[in-house]
Amino acid sequence: MVFIVSFIFIFQEKIMLYCFGAIHMVVKEHISVEEVADLLKKIIRVRSVGRDETKVAEIIIEVLEREGIETYRLIESAKGRGNLIIDINGKRGEGYNLMIVGHSDVVPVEGKWSVDPWGGVERNGYIYGRGAIDDKGQVAAMVYLAILLHRLNNDFRGKVRLLIAADEEIQDPNHGVRFLVRNHPEIFKDIDGAIGELGGKVVFMGEERQLVIFGEKGALSLRIRIYGDKGHASNVYGVRNAVEGLARSLTRLPKEKFFISKPVKEMFSNLMGLKKIFLTNRLLNKISIALVGRKDLRTARMLHAITHITIAKTVLRAGQAENVYPEYAEAILDIRYFPENYEKQLLDFIRKHIPSNYKYELTTLRNTPSTYSSLLTRLYAAIEKTIHDLGLKPLPLIQTGTSDSAWIRKLGIPVYNFMYTEQPLEVERIHGTDERIRKEELINIVEGYYRLIMNLQRL
Repeated sequence: MVFIVSFIFIFQEKIMLYCFGAIHMVVKEHISVEEVADLLKKIIRVRSVGRDETKVAEIIIEVLEREGIETYRLIESAKGRGNLIIDINGKRGEGYNLMIVGHSDVVPVEGKWSVDPWGGVERNGYIYGRGAIDDKGQVAAMVYLAILLHRLNNDFRGKVRLLIAADEEIQDPNHGVRFLVRNHPEIFKDIDGAIGELGGKVVFMGEERQLVIFGEKGALSLRIRIYGDKGHASNVYGVRNAVEGLARSLTRLPKEKFFISKPVKEMFSNLMGLKKIFLTNRLLNKISIALVGRKDLRTARMLHAITHITIAKTVLRAGQAENVYPEYAEAILDIRYFPENYEKQLLDFIRKHIPSNYKYELTTLRNTPSTYSSLLTRLYAAIEKTIHDLGLKPLPLIQTGTSDSAWIRKLGIPVYNFMYTEQPLEVERIHGTDERIRKEELINIVEGYYRLIMNLQRL
């Protein structure tokens, strides 16, 4: 009996290794890293900073048509602001309909780069350029996932829909995913689940894991305007100075408020078990984060952000002349919050810290909702299996930033940001100087998505 059980175990292990190697070989035989890298270089050269996303789409369409793929739509929210939707329909009948979402816009270039940030330069096995990681590297891999499926004769069940959106970075309500949700709801109607942008391998508490973002904090951009007495600056007695009123408001207003959200508590339970008390208790949280920060400041900042509502004072404006009291002074606040927090609740918290003898206005400039998806869905199970197949552990996390995933989750579609990389991504380069991605990771991203699609067939 022991011999039979041992034989079955060894046989299953060999089958798993064979399947792992077989999928890897299928991807390598049908897609070359040079193809994906060449596309990435071309789309990096488009300076799509809040514009010209259509130019990126046109480069991709040329590649698709060369492959004989014509199942795409280009939808512009304005001239040059193009969203590209690519459908690959499986030939084995109905199944799971998966959407993968990326974006073709990028943030501006700042700082001194060692290469041309718009050159798509390859050096020492890396491709440099604005958007190399966020998010044109993923976009190039998405395109070649479509090409891989096409070259394999679409031998799968269900559908894969790729959405390469315009305007993710600014989150303008009139462009990108927000525009599509409002004006083209049919794009999302038959989707069972979606993969959002980025992911990759990370080092968490000294252990390498594959990141899976299952939710994100909300982002409220708020203008606080304090009104005072106008007049000549030579008189100070009895004057309510708007600048002083704003300064007192901002000084009183804390930059953080301890808060443990339900999805965050679930996340800590999955990762830490009973040890979660070190982060979910207010006092222990403060001590634990301080201890972690001595060795790993990046992890400490992340742990702080997912256990606190944060209030960042980011922009100040006041006055036109140096010898005149301004009528008002204003600041922009960036508030990151959780699903249980509401806009009115957050505004009431701000009001408590404004001096009572000043008139004021609070104006919401932009509000991206806080959303999260259950970890008990078919798609998450397939992601988890994909990560285990690759010999790794998942790291399900709430993201402190915002993305297009929030607007898709609002439709009731489960979304997880997942992207397989062999080595930890250089996250500090995202939006930073000398942004780059290791060329070999492009094919790894394709392989990760292909494995996910194959696992969805089995679950």
